[in-house]
Amino acid sequence: MRILSRYIISEVLTFFLISLTAFTGLLLTLRMLKLTSLIINRGVEFGQIFQVFIAIIPTFLEIALPMSTLLGVMLAFARMSGDSEVVVMRASGVSLLSFLRPIAIFACSIGALGLFVSCVLRPWGFESLSSALFQIARSKSTSGLTEGVFNKLGEITLYADSIDYQTGNLNRVIVDDKRDEIQRKVVVAKRGKIVADEVNHTISLLLADGVVHESLDGRYTRTEFNSNSMSVNPAELRDTKKELSARELSMSDLRSAIQTYKMTLRSSNAEELQVFGQTLSRAEVTKKFRRAKIEFGQRTSLPCASIIMAFIGMALGIMSPRTQKTWGAGFAATLGLIVFILYYSIFSVGVALADSGSIHVGLALWTPNILASIIAFILVYKISTERWQSVSEGIQSLCISSMQLIRRIKRTP
Repeated sequence: MRILSRYIISEVLTFFLISLTAFTGLLLTLRMLKLTSLIINRGVEFGQIFQVFIAIIPTFLEIALPMSTLLGVMLAFARMSGDSEVVVMRASGVSLLSFLRPIAIFACSIGALGLFVSCVLRPWGFESLSSALFQIARSKSTSGLTEGVFNKLGEITLYADSIDYQTGNLNRVIVDDKRDEIQRKVVVAKRGKIVADEVNHTISLLLADGVVHESLDGRYTRTEFNSNSMSVNPAELRDTKKELSARELSMSDLRSAIQTYKMTLRSSNAEELQVFGQTLSRAEVTKKFRRAKIEFGQRTSLPCASIIMAFIGMALGIMSPRTQKTWGAGFAATLGLIVFILYYSIFSVGVALADSGSIHVGLALWTPNILASIIAFILVYKISTERWQSVSEGIQSLCISSMQLIRRIKRTP
């Protein structure tokens, strides 16, 4: 049995790694098309894009792991069924229930990996992504700007009709400088350029042919200039008081945030509440509370999906050689994809309903797992007791029985 278990796990692991590589590569390729535009159009360095690339991998792994587990197990058993290995094992006295042990070991291992990805790597990825995007905006300031839009840079608001992302040149610029509450400035210039000093870690805004409108000692002054320079500390571009989003928090911090929101809502019935140094309305605190609970539940529910999908994949993959010649492994693969799409659709709808407060968070996040567990139990039971030789034959027999029942109903007067 140890030899059999090692053989099954090695087969499943091979197809799992192939599926994981394919799905992760596909998802990353779609995202890389957007990142490539930053390199070509906005002059962002490849090293900075690579940091963004690494940071978004955990997000894709969270989805790719359950899907790869389903297809990996299914394709492994489909291959063994096609080569009559499952038939030989059955003829040798090995029951299909014996397959549950290696599949359970593999599924629990992938579930533990998914838990590590969701609870550790995913929050790290979102935090690293936020930091990497800030570094890009600091070193290549124009990459974070959009032409024809008022862009917020800390206490500075910048507008430019057109931006050259390669050189940093700006045309028809308006700058609203609110850093000094007593002496507020509004600068209008025909041309401008953003220059980053990597040595002194400063950003300079060089303006030409413009006018400075400012309030000084309660009096309005207007100053024309041929050239003007404004220095900005990159640290000012990042709001240090900004609260981290729930997806960037570690599990311990997320648990503490949930407890804080809960105690704040219970301690007062006021419409405005103080939480994490901010004054928020009761509705905003309630929304943050729900989203924190959704994030916490999502980090545990999705890894459990990998365990369930492994048993569904085993049931879908086992088929007689005759069935595989008739239907092929593609039929089982199609069923597997349909199962996963239905699972993720129900999960996404549940998250949306929980976010709006329509249903309880626990019900929304765990209903897909409960339904998938019931399907897995039924399929494994039917296959292991040989009531179904394969899922495809079972579905075919159900369709035939349904058609016969409909015909009988029609004949009944």
